[in-house]
Amino acid sequence: MKVIKNSQIFEVPNKNARDADAKKIISTISDIKFNENQDLFGKKYLCICSGGTTSSCSKKDLVTLDLRKNYNNIKFNQENGIVSIGGGVLMGNLLDELEKYGRLFPTGLSNLPGVGFILTGGISPLSRRYGLAIDNIQYVKGYLGNGKYFSISKNKIKKEEIDIWEAIKGAAPFFSIITEIGLKTFKSFPILVCEGFVNENELMKLINIAESFPPNLSLQWMFADKIYVYVVGELKTADDKIITQDLLASLNKFKSLETKIFSNFNKVRFFPRALNLFELSQTNHSEVISLLGGNIGNNSHKLIQTIQGINKVRPNNSCYIAAQQLGCKTELEQGHDSYFVHRDSIWKPWLYTSWKKDDLFERELAINWLIESWNKLKWFFPNIHLAQLHNHLNIHNEEIDLAFARKLNKLKLLKNIYDPEGNLPPL
Repeated sequence: MKVIKNSQIFEVPNKNARDADAKKIISTISDIKFNENQDLFGKKYLCICSGGTTSSCSKKDLVTLDLRKNYNNIKFNQENGIVSIGGGVLMGNLLDELEKYGRLFPTGLSNLPGVGFILTGGISPLSRRYGLAIDNIQYVKGYLGNGKYFSISKNKIKKEEIDIWEAIKGAAPFFSIITEIGLKTFKSFPILVCEGFVNENELMKLINIAESFPPNLSLQWMFADKIYVYVVGELKTADDKIITQDLLASLNKFKSLETKIFSNFNKVRFFPRALNLFELSQTNHSEVISLLGGNIGNNSHKLIQTIQGINKVRPNNSCYIAAQQLGCKTELEQGHDSYFVHRDSIWKPWLYTSWKKDDLFERELAINWLIESWNKLKWFFPNIHLAQLHNHLNIHNEEIDLAFARKLNKLKLLKNIYDPEGNLPPL
């Protein structure tokens, strides 16, 4: 009998998940026996794949629900500006569809993530003006971990739905499967991008400049063998254009930066190949941990020194540190509360570590580097943005504590109520 490996039937961007040899891949909610999980899951939880960029969307001997096949609809309502998307829609496909109508949704630096990007917070270069992705959810439909169907609208929310609505915004994967979301969209405007390689001193200066940016501007940086930065600005108003011109004048001293103007956000492509950050080999596995913290201010020199020390002991050239800027609109809770509790965050750095598949020694080095680097950065960025689940690593409990903080006990209560059989990933 021929053995068919998971990697031959389950194509996802994350190589860990692709190689995981899942017990089974299913594509419809009707295939799930919520109250008989011993029969389907063998007393193990269900993995969910919306875009496939996280290593947790498929695990060895676990069942994966792949939403991309049957829950990939996109429908834009031109009258109210709301787009309805299925739970398996990729952010790149969402932007492509909205571009037809001159609209946008504030997605991240990559087009590959699915709806998981939205449900875990959703940080974009445009978030400082338009808020987090979860702030722009208008309605949600799906199934609780106990199998009960729900449909909740922001404008018609019932008292008994408030707890579910709030927890879905930031903690949905632990107790629900989202099959459809309605999102507020925005009119597209030209986007200015000022990008290029900088040195350590220039990065310090750019961080200090960025912490006084108005809402239409944000800074993104990546620090590996070299440092690459993006200043992203939306040119929506007359004031935007004046502010941006003043900014460009101040950036003239950074000789290596190049300025480009794109017709809309969907035309921007981040992570140029010249960065050499991503190992092209299909045999590499990886993990990512995302942090949150406030203004760096006068500590930028100390931060750069810390990162230099971290980079000196990188296990390979595919490991790096990067960051996105928050603030302004992301600091404000929109209507009902959410489970993105660290609203005072200004920076979201992330650590990326990588190793050759099946090389257990290199994996141990890479994971240790990840954890040790995180410990060194906690002074600057004490909290966690839980964009990926790491319940297979021994840092999971600490990540959960730091991600949900004062909301964690309530989240555990909601999971006990709505996912009593533990059908979905554990807290």
